[in-house]
Formats: sequence, structure tokens, C-alpha cells
Amino acid sequence: MVTRLVVVDHHQLMIDTLDAWLRCNAPDLVVASGLNAIPLRPEKPDFCDQSISVAVLGTLDHHAELIPAVHWLIDAGLRVVVLATALDGWEAGAARAAGALGYVPKSAGPAHTETAIRAAADGQPYVHPDAAAIMVDTAPVRIKLSLREQRLAELYLGSEALSVRGVADAMGISEQTVKAHLHRIRQRYAAAGIKLGNVISLRKQLNADGWVS
Repeated sequence: MVTRLVVVDHHQLMIDTLDAWLRCNAPDLVVASGLNAIPLRPEKPDFCDQSISVAVLGTLDHHAELIPAVHWLIDAGLRVVVLATALDGWEAGAARAAGALGYVPKSAGPAHTETAIRAAADGQPYVHPDAAAIMVDTAPVRIKLSLREQRLAELYLGSEALSVRGVADAMGISEQTVKAHLHRIRQRYAAAGIKLGNVISLRKQLNADGWVS
């Protein structure tokens, strides 16, 4: 059975290289279309009429485009494999949370990409072992903190953590204000689908997202 693919990558050479490798080594996996950018528009893409079922999503112009691109491809009815330029634990977790079935670093080679494509075609996940080892459980969109929230989080949950009273004194605010900020941060994560029930889980999540050291 033939599986038809769309390959999205900023570099045409990558699209052509994967196409050539699959022709020689996995002729039942056919690159039916290639895109150098994702047109993040709501209308139905042209390739939906070509019986394409899997999208391989590689390098885009900007890192921030990855998760919107995953959503756009899934909304188009495709199963998504992310072909990562470099290993990134947060990116791997965010891509999976956004609905991508596969995550493979380009450095792993096309055989692993083939494995991920075949798994996606069957509706199954495949994360390269190197990515699985560093993948963090996170939201598909990185939670944003203001500069004030970043400082508060670092003081309260960083490597030299202070008490609520200590944070309040250091920032010149009340303890109640410190608690209100922490509550709002938890609410933001909850809205993204991540429940953080205690200080330990909050610190772990903020550390994974790069907000505290």
C-alpha cells in the first residue's frame, strides 16, 4: 500500500534528499508534494486533494512557527512527523502535546525518518530514543512570564530559593501579592492543560520551560 507524503522544509535540498532516499529504499512512501513554508491560513490546502496522509515537518523560517505549523497540518487531516534540526527536549514535548505523532532529529538519518513515517501512517507514535530521553512534559505553547513574574519565580523556585516572606521582602511587595502571582502562573498552566498541584511540580515545570534555574 502506498503512503503519500507532503514534506515541509525551508530548504528544498532536504525535500529532494528525502524524496530520493525514499525512492531507493522505501518506494511505497511517496513524496507527493513539497512546501518551503507553511501558509498559515484557514483555507483548505491544495495538497488535501492528492490523497496525502502524512506530513514530514522540518526546518521553518522561525522556531516559533513549529507548533502553529503542526496544528495547521493536523487541521488539514494529516498525521505529522517533526524532523528536528537539533534535539530540543521542550520542542519534542510541545510537538507531541500539539498532536504530532513523530519526532526525529535530522542527524538520526533517513532510516529513522522512514520508521516514524510508517508509524504515523498507522496512527502510532514514534519518538527517536535520543529525543525521548530528554523530552519534557509541557504545553504545546510555552507559557509566557512577565519580567516581574520571572524574577519572582526565580527568587521563590530557583537554585537559591527564598520563602514567600523572603521573596516579598526582596521585591518590596506583600506576601499576598507573591501568592497571587504564583496562583496566576498556575492558572496559566492549567489553561494550557497542565495541572501543577504543588511547589515541586511547579518548579519542575518552570525549569523545563527555562524560567528558573
